Amino acid sequence: MKNIIDLKPQTFELTANEKNLKNGSNARQVVSEPSADIGIPNDQKKSFGSRPSAASLGNAKLRNFLPLDETAKKRVESAVENIRTIHAIMKPRLEAYKNKLEDDKNRSEADIPSGLAPCDEVNRCLDSLVTICNQNYSANEAKAIQCRLSNLAMDLRDISNLSEGEMEKFSMDYIFTVHKNIIMPALDRKLCTKDNRINHLRRITFDIPNTTEIDGIPECVKFPFPYTENYKKLAENELRLLTIDNSIPDLTNKTISFMGAGFPLSAIMYNIYSGAKINLVDINKGACERAKYFLDICAETNIINRDDFSVLQADASKIRYVKKSTVDVALQASERMMAASQPESALSELQSDVLVFAAALSGEVKAAALKNISSRGLDIINRCTSEINNLLYPSTKLSALRKFHNLGSSSFVFVSEKVMYPKYSFANKTTLNQAGISVNKHGIPAIEADAINQNTAQKINVVASVKSIGTDTYTPVRN
Repeated sequence: MKNIIDLKPQTFELTANEKNLKNGSNARQVVSEPSADIGIPNDQKKSFGSRPSAASLGNAKLRNFLPLDETAKKRVESAVENIRTIHAIMKPRLEAYKNKLEDDKNRSEADIPSGLAPCDEVNRCLDSLVTICNQNYSANEAKAIQCRLSNLAMDLRDISNLSEGEMEKFSMDYIFTVHKNIIMPALDRKLCTKDNRINHLRRITFDIPNTTEIDGIPECVKFPFPYTENYKKLAENELRLLTIDNSIPDLTNKTISFMGAGFPLSAIMYNIYSGAKINLVDINKGACERAKYFLDICAETNIINRDDFSVLQADASKIRYVKKSTVDVALQASERMMAASQPESALSELQSDVLVFAAALSGEVKAAALKNISSRGLDIINRCTSEINNLLYPSTKLSALRKFHNLGSSSFVFVSEKVMYPKYSFANKTTLNQAGISVNKHGIPAIEADAINQNTAQKINVVASVKSIGTDTYTPVRN
């Protein structure tokens, strides 16, 4: 999820044209488009139109909230009105994007100029949308806002998801263009501490592109990436899910597989902080090419060791996931022999210690990946959403995957062991248990993310194999 730095609550202000649009005017909405092809191909990274039933916001459970006082009603009304305005402005841009994809039969390799590309209006709308969704609402206010906007939720998710993808592609292509025109300075190998590597990463993604002038590059494609600090905090918080004491683990000689290559800043931060080897997996060829190019730049500038990273173009839902580090070699071999007798035996295999599911990954893909796990002991970090942010991404937490994607057909049982909530919703979702530990309503330990981090994330563990080792059926804790 795109996290915005230092945003403050605000009222969404309209331009004159936007006021006409909101009021039903026939004034034509102008769609800005990039005017030049820079860097490597800009192929389509994420598909629109996914409509998982698990994310339906109009259900009875969501509508079950207590009456609101007058102050709360005003807050809800203001949020709903502002989000509806943003939707009215962005809807023509979303349709323009979809129409261009419909017209392009070779879109997997094409550069598709789109109405969702970064520009003043798009950036302002998205910044405001994220700001509105991450204010300090009560649980009842959050439910009321989601219920009022349930008819727009599908569009809002497409707008958020696809605009973020466009922003990442534009930013990476501009960084690549800068790299081709100037020599990026390398970090002194004697100074390659974690902090120095992260600071240098910020320089090559923002500082240097932001101050470099290149002849012939139009302003509309100059988009240095300003969110490095957000990914730093996100990686720190998620790694804390893997330890009992909420510390950042040392994962040297272990492997993390990240489902979704995109702009691989999270994976780079994981590597810098934990020492883990990284597999980046993406179904999209262009996303893999951009990830490789960016990793090469980071290696040239001494931010990473390129040998720590592998990029795999593959469908995450069709890979067999095997625990890399295990003490029970004989049992793992037995489990893999059983898996080989199943129809999935033709799938490629990936050895990992930790799997990370991106927030934008669909529930269908996440559930299929879980079903393809063929070893116990894997840890999964599942990025998902909470409360109002369900308007930005569909809910793909473990309980939704169980309910709507038949995880019971797997040989394994999946249990949510810990959850991380963003600061704005932590107070709504947790209480202290008798041991003084923050837990959610199901008793699952919870940690609070830094204020800059707006993601929810679960640590999911593969705890039992009912079919392959004959254990008693395990009843998982709901989450």
